[in-house]
Amino acid sequence: MGNYFLQMIQNRKTIYLLLLLIAITPTYFIHTTVYPDWGDDFAQYVYQGQQIHSPSDVYKQVLNVQEYSSPKRSVFFSVILSVVAPTVIIQNYVNLISVLYILAAICFFLFLSKHYSLSVCFVASLAVFYNFLFLRLKSEVVPEFLFISLFCFILYLTYSKKQWVKYIIPVLLGLLVSVRFVGLSLLIAYLVNLFLSKELDLKVKIKKALSCLIIFCAVVLFVNRFFIHNINNDEVKLYGNIVLDGYQWHMFTDNVAVYARYILYFFEQEIPYWINTVITVVVFLLFAIGFSSSVKSKLNILHFAFVFYLLFLFFYPYNGDTIKYLIPIVPLLFYFMVYGADLVFEKVVLRHKNACMVACIFVVLLTNSKTIWLAIHNPDHKIGPYNASVLADLSRVTQIVGPDKSIASGKPFVINLLCDRNSYFIGEKNYKDVLSKADYYLAPKSSVEELYPRSKNVRVASGDTISLTHFYLIKL
Repeated sequence: MGNYFLQMIQNRKTIYLLLLLIAITPTYFIHTTVYPDWGDDFAQYVYQGQQIHSPSDVYKQVLNVQEYSSPKRSVFFSVILSVVAPTVIIQNYVNLISVLYILAAICFFLFLSKHYSLSVCFVASLAVFYNFLFLRLKSEVVPEFLFISLFCFILYLTYSKKQWVKYIIPVLLGLLVSVRFVGLSLLIAYLVNLFLSKELDLKVKIKKALSCLIIFCAVVLFVNRFFIHNINNDEVKLYGNIVLDGYQWHMFTDNVAVYARYILYFFEQEIPYWINTVITVVVFLLFAIGFSSSVKSKLNILHFAFVFYLLFLFFYPYNGDTIKYLIPIVPLLFYFMVYGADLVFEKVVLRHKNACMVACIFVVLLTNSKTIWLAIHNPDHKIGPYNASVLADLSRVTQIVGPDKSIASGKPFVINLLCDRNSYFIGEKNYKDVLSKADYYLAPKSSVEELYPRSKNVRVASGDTISLTHFYLIKL
């Protein structure tokens, strides 16, 4: 009888997973087909993915990359991108992001299913992944949804009693850190939770921690050395230096204020203002109740994961990518909100607790409908790097600039990817030095100038200049 009942529960979970897959599949088709984002991150990820798929004789680089970024990063994300054959069609990569988006929703549902009823998990998963800010980011080639998939699946596995899990979790932690270095927050949370556990003696804890760290380091080294072995990943060093170099404590409090304000944007939509206010206040109260009550009940890895992730954000100097960095922690925010709602409805309506929780989360889901509808029917018409006229410009640049020459640009990874040339990052602080080293300077015209804010004050002496549709190509 017990086995039959267990099988029924498992079947119900399978049914809900299938329903979620059906309900979340339309998100595959909700994304911007004209790619407007000039952020250099996407170009580096795609270029790395193309090099993994089809390595070239010469790996194109940003020659002064130490002033700009890490020469290699998010290698595991690039490994995933490498399933797409090298192409200038960005849509192929955006479609892959759409698949990762659906995977992230499924992993979030699995994680929640360890804690709440399946109906609550189902509606909460839809509320998160039909959020406008999630859908908007899905139109970009970013690693956030692969990160969420791994993050939630690791948290799901931490509640499993099976022996093999203790070997799989360090592997997944290594992959998580190889997607974004902020994944170190979950590694720290996992180890802290292990050492605070009252179920194991100290000797066993040390043994498990050493085993975890050995497997974790082996995975990180393998991913970062095997796929692209001739370029070093300096992300942790780079970001560590940024934090330690002239850090002031007011930056921490400023970040707390910024992120506290921005996280409420996930609940503000194109609906009457007073309803927005009611929803955001209720959300904040439920989160506060859920987080504080769950801490009192039992401090666990979920609290450590949430707090350590936020601490990474609070200590890193604010750089404007607020929404992108908050998105990976929103699923845990919903977990604590649901925990708070569960407590409130348990005291108010015992018999219909689940129905009330589902109804409240469904309201949050519905508030996104108008915003999503407006976004679909009012596409972004900005000129992006994959605009046909821009691609024609960059193709012309490739024809003019020899393979052994370098190009200075405000978006140097775009030059590596779309022009197949070495590049220099140029900005208003370093332009004199860069112009003495580079062979060409690709200056933006007014049509794309707003996307190159760091290049506005660059001054170039007159030289051989070719006028393209959106750029001036200046021979130095």
